[in-house]
Amino acid sequence: MAKEKIITALDIGTTKICCLISIIDKNDKLKICGIGENKSEGLSQGMIRNIRAASESIDKAIREAEKVSNRDAQNVFVGVAGELIRSFVSHGIANIESKSKYSNEINEYEVTEKEIEKVIEDAIKNRPISGDRRIIHAEPQFFTVDGIPGILDPIGMSGRRFEADVHIVTADINSLSNIYRSIQRIGLNVKDVVLQPIASAMAVLNKDERELGSILLDIGGGTTDISIYYKNSIRFSCVIPFGGENITNDLSIGLRTPKDEAEKIKIEYGYARPEHADENIKIEIPGIGGRSSTKRSQKFLAEIIHPRIQEIANLAYNEISKSRYLDMITAGISISGGTANLRSTNQLFEKVFNLPTKTGYPSFTEIYGDTERLSDPKYATGVGLLYWGKKNFEKNPFNRNSKKSLIERMISRIKNWFASQNFT
Repeated sequence: MAKEKIITALDIGTTKICCLISIIDKNDKLKICGIGENKSEGLSQGMIRNIRAASESIDKAIREAEKVSNRDAQNVFVGVAGELIRSFVSHGIANIESKSKYSNEINEYEVTEKEIEKVIEDAIKNRPISGDRRIIHAEPQFFTVDGIPGILDPIGMSGRRFEADVHIVTADINSLSNIYRSIQRIGLNVKDVVLQPIASAMAVLNKDERELGSILLDIGGGTTDISIYYKNSIRFSCVIPFGGENITNDLSIGLRTPKDEAEKIKIEYGYARPEHADENIKIEIPGIGGRSSTKRSQKFLAEIIHPRIQEIANLAYNEISKSRYLDMITAGISISGGTANLRSTNQLFEKVFNLPTKTGYPSFTEIYGDTERLSDPKYATGVGLLYWGKKNFEKNPFNRNSKKSLIERMISRIKNWFASQNFT
């Protein structure tokens, strides 16, 4: 009997840990076998502050998924975000030196994987990375052959000068090591780390959205992760250190109620825009430490929530405006993450950006099993990690224990990425 191909997706968020265990079936589909979820401990704004507490939270989520699936967690793909992330675009140049296979001309050269390796390696070298940071992604945006720009698939093209713009994502090495250690403490190893907005985009954005230009905002508990896709490649990514937990804190203070109660009230009665809330609906607010409860209108709650979600929207708009891609967004905005469930959030962002906005529910085109439970924007990253894991299952894209150099490992990973793309 063939050994099962198990993929474990681990979304380590500020407020929740989500573990999904799936298998790749004989038809090359993903079957979700187990789901585990636990409250996060030891994290703040996407970063681990207490390894022991974080490890215990991760362990509980994984054990729950293992119990449901009756399988051990293997091949762990972890989503990362937060203050540890930095991204930029670097330009690489290389000579095309591979002789053409289709011409007998002496001076006929064509682009092969060798040239792609060289141009991306040059892009990495052109932006030296400090010793306290580590590359986790290096994805080509487009290529240029002999001055002709905007090429998505350059393989086989003739020329002599080859260039590429490469989107490079780095992480603070100590923060990244804390993630590895938290998982290693429970006897597991990380196969790959994936930027959360990249994972979420794989689950939420379809082919047309990636091609025509789309913004994905993943508003989690502690951070808001931003990514922009255009012409089938990621063009921009960044992280804002505010999320749904900030809204909960504002409600807790404004209503004088415990945080757990404020979170429940936010989920059940919250609105992002006060004008959409009902002044006549009164909500009972539990007091702190046995104090008497009070009653507040739904509109009053919205008036506390609105300034923070408006701040997040404005910060996102300012960051995206700097990227030069705002005018290229045709499809619009997708909002995922737990805060996407906050009523009238789409209308607020639509007003700020003047772009059509929708809730980013994960897609299950290649996944079956308990998908009904995962049909929620807060699970976009976890589902996206499954897609990423399936695409990279046979590879070892970023094994930190490998004896290969960093550049060699990155080039191997980039080759895997390029081979898996479906350019149209």
